[in-house]
Amino acid sequence: MALPLNVLPRWAIVPIAAGLPVLMVGAPIAFGVIGRPAWLIAASLTGGAVSIGCHLAFVRLHRNTGGAS
Repeated sequence: MALPLNVLPRWAIVPIAAGLPVLMVGAPIAFGVIGRPAWLIAASLTGGAVSIGCHLAFVRLHRNTGGAS
């Protein structure tokens, strides 16, 4: 099941929607220019943390609305 973006607050979604593509495209470019894999590792960890954070926020909102059966 995909996370619908309309259930999370807009103040959280806008920076994520703008920042993650820049991070995911910028890290490989920085790796190509500099040659250090730390950029790729940092981008991967950041993307994973954002994904888990959105999931936990969605679960919390789902519980608060009484959506659990």
